[in-house]
Order: sequence, then C-alpha cells, then structure tokens
Amino acid sequence: MKKNFFTKILVFLLSFVILLGAFIGCSKKGTKNDSGKNKENMYDISSYTLIRPDATSSNVIKVTSVLKNEIKKHTNADLTVAIDVDAPASKNGEILIGNTDRSESKDALDLLKSKASKEAFIIKETNGKIAIVGLSDDDTVLGVRHFINEYVETSKTENGITIDAGTVVMDKTGKVLYYNENYNAIVLQRESDVALPKVWEEECFNYAKILKLEHSGKNNGILLATNQYSKSKPWPIYRSTDDGKTWEKITDIYENVNIGYTPGYQPYLFELPEDLGKYKKGTIVFGACSYNRVYTKLPVFTSTDLGETWKPVGNVAEGEAYNSGDWSSEGVWEPVFAYENGKLYCFYSDELSKDHNQRLVYRYTTDLKSWSKTYEASALGELRPGMVALTKMGNGKWALAYEVVHANKHDPKASNAAIYIKYADTLESWDVDDIGTRVLDNKGRGLNSAPAIAWTPNGGECGTLFVTACGNVGGSSSRKCDIFISFDYGKTFVTVTNPIPVTWNSKVKSSYSPGFYVDKNGDLYYVNDPEYAKDASCEKLVFNKIRIF
Repeated sequence: MKKNFFTKILVFLLSFVILLGAFIGCSKKGTKNDSGKNKENMYDISSYTLIRPDATSSNVIKVTSVLKNEIKKHTNADLTVAIDVDAPASKNGEILIGNTDRSESKDALDLLKSKASKEAFIIKETNGKIAIVGLSDDDTVLGVRHFINEYVETSKTENGITIDAGTVVMDKTGKVLYYNENYNAIVLQRESDVALPKVWEEECFNYAKILKLEHSGKNNGILLATNQYSKSKPWPIYRSTDDGKTWEKITDIYENVNIGYTPGYQPYLFELPEDLGKYKKGTIVFGACSYNRVYTKLPVFTSTDLGETWKPVGNVAEGEAYNSGDWSSEGVWEPVFAYENGKLYCFYSDELSKDHNQRLVYRYTTDLKSWSKTYEASALGELRPGMVALTKMGNGKWALAYEVVHANKHDPKASNAAIYIKYADTLESWDVDDIGTRVLDNKGRGLNSAPAIAWTPNGGECGTLFVTACGNVGGSSSRKCDIFISFDYGKTFVTVTNPIPVTWNSKVKSSYSPGFYVDKNGDLYYVNDPEYAKDASCEKLVFNKIRIF
C-alpha cells in the first residue's frame, strides 16, 4: 500500500516537471496575449531572403545591403538579397524592403495609407513574412533603420530575431536632414513657433534655451523654454504640454534676488535629477545674469509647479560692471548648469582675473544655498574663452564647447571667435591651459561665436554629437550656420543644413546662443531665434524636434 502511494506521488511529480519543462520551452518561443497571438516569436531567419523592388532608389538599394550586413553581424545569418521580379516567393520566409510585388508589401502599404499621415513607414509581420515599406523611399529607409535598431541589434540568438507575431509598427517620420554611411538618419520631426515679438524692437530674442521634464513623475514630457529680450525685461517662461506642437507663455521671472538690478541677460533652465539638500528631485532651477551700473550677478530661482511660479534662492557669483574694453571689464556672465555625483555645477564666464582677458570657471553646490570657491576650466591669458556649453557623451567624457575670441592670435587660420571643444573625464578634471580642438567639418569650415552642444546615444555605435553656433566660417559665402554633427565623439564632423535659418544684419543677431536638450529617448529638442519675417529688425523664437534613427 505504501509502495503504491509513493509510486503515485513520484509519477505526479515527474508529470509536473515534464509539464513545467514544456511550459518553459513554449515560453521561449512566445507567450499568448489576450487576442490569442504570441506576444513575441523568435524567427530563425537563416533561410530567409531579403527582397527589394526592381525599380527603386539608390538609398533603398544601399540600405538593403546595410540590413544584410547588420543581420550577419548580430545573428550570424548570411541572407541572400534578391529583386522581387527575379525571385519566386520563398517558402522559407522573406523580409520585404519597400513596395515589392509581394501581396504582403501591398497590404502593408494600403494599411499605412489608410491610417498614417504623410511621411511614415510600417513594419508588418504576416505569416512569417516581414514587410518594411514607407510612403516614400526615404521613409522606407527609416523603416529599415528602425527595424535594425529595434529588432536586429537587440538579437541575442544566433540566426534569430525576436519580433511580435502579427506586429504592426507605424511611425511618422519627417524631413530627412542627413543620412550617414550606415544609413542612420537625422530627421526633422516637428517645428513650431514658441513666441513672436509683439512690440518688435523691444522684444527681439537671444539666448534661447529649452528643457524637457524627465524627473517629475506624471508631469514628465512637459517642455519649458526661455530667452533673453534684447532690451532689459523680465525673463519669459513658455510651456508646451503636447511635445512642442503648441506653446503658451505662462509667466515672467522678475529679478527679486537682487532688488534694483536689471534682469534680462542669458537665462538657463535645468531640472534636478536627484534631491539636492532640501530641494527635491524634479525641482526646476533657473539661472541668469543681472546687472546695475556697478555689479553683475548670477541669480538662481527655483520652481516646483511646472514653471508657473519662481522663488529666489541666491547668487552663484558676482562681479563688477561691464566696460566696453575687453581687459577693463570685470563681470560674470552666461551661466550653464550640469550635474554629477550629487553636485550641481554652474559654469560661467569670468572677467575677474587680472592675468586673463576672460576665463571659463565653475562653482558647485550640494544644497543650492552655498557655492564652492571658484575653479578654472579654461584660462588662456590674452585669449578670451566664453559662452560655454556642455554635454556628456557615451564614452563617459564631458565635452565643453566654447568660443575663443582672439583665437586667430593662437591659430592664424581661426576666426576671431572660433568654436573649440575640449574633453574631460569629470566636471572637475579640465586641462585649464589646453585650448582644445577647433570644430571643423570635412571641408575645412568652422563655427564662430555662441555655441550649443548636445550628444545623443542614437545614430550609431558612438551616438551623435551636435554642435551649432552663430555662423559658419571658412568657405562660406553667406552668414549662415549649419549644424555640425559627429559620429565618432568629435574626432570628425560633417554638416547638416540648419532647419532654423540663421540671419544677421545691423539689428538682428540670429542664433546668438541657441539651446539643445536631449531626452532619455535620444531625441534632440532645439530652440533658436531666426529673423522674424514681418520685421527684419528682430527675431522670433522657434522650436524643432529632431529624431535620430
């Protein structure tokens, strides 16, 4: 009796183990969702064929080769590329690129046309065939790039990719600004006016800056922007709750840190990524420059209600008044915030040293109440480094971009306010005496005055570094300013036509210190001040969202 009982128990346990193993084995292939379809399937693509249309653009032909190479690199599967009219439908599976003669391509394109707006792509899986097609050839290229990023590069199995069964991925794209050699794309996805001048000569804009909230819980995604008026007025705050489609002015920040000082110079926005003293994660920090006839100061304000109200905190630093001569000025200017290891840093331009025309310096705080002593980031004697911009790159290094007035005394080929970049492992490890490397594209052109810099992880193994400023120099016949981009951490640059046109005349200083922000998805948010078409004597404030596939 006991033996029979234990036998039954043993049989039950063995059966349970077998069922559990079967369940685990099925789960590797995919689990069922509510509709009865597999949530994800691992496709063995080793026997698949890449099919492209007979008549298509050179970009589609090239990106098909890129896809083949990426599949081999990440899965070890070496797929054959075939032209649709030359290859009968394969029973072993196909990846269809563009508008092929296969019914799966046509069905996907019909679905795309019925549901998506202009310039979009679709990735659709049907019975083991994967169709990637766009409304235009450029969109098809972006669809392939998306497929590589999302499915091929994330593959962890030899000869296999994981993709949702019956998947339908549709995405709006935008205007392609640039393809690199691996067909990563720089795409202008959205453009809108943030602010137009109402009283034209009193509301011309410079020092455009932008921030996307990403440490504020349910309010993540809200955009804030600001700028400097050409005449001394409070600093305006603009807000968008629909990712930059529309904007409203929500408030002005008055100079109530230093009573009697004139506001209006060089604003900057930052969101605390962690608690800092009594200030909680998600607190918005605003810094700027104010002045009177005797002093300049760098006041700080905070907001905890999405930028609607601002509380005065104190000053980062103070200097003396501005005088017209380079060496006679003793002011402090152009604050920029950065965060590392529990410290909020403020980098700014400083004219206080008698041994330097101007220095780039920084102070830090751990509580927003008190700031450290002054440390140098760049001090170049008679040269005048200024208008600092910062970003941290994927190789762990910080990149510091700045103009160097009188740079032509150091390098006869440089312009008078050439843009340089130098790098450091931390925010406190700069080679103070190193001027850095002048930003030059592959045609030998540089940038001049008032830079912006940002790095995104998207765009390739080294991500993409963006730099722009007030104007191109060298080989440029007009006062325009491209966006310089690098796919190798700043070693080399190519140029992209600036989607926000830059114009200079006797009254307008378009692109004077534009603003970049990169969000956690790697999208680039960009604000700048182009000429206002209704009055060539002033600027408006314009927003761009740029995606990198």
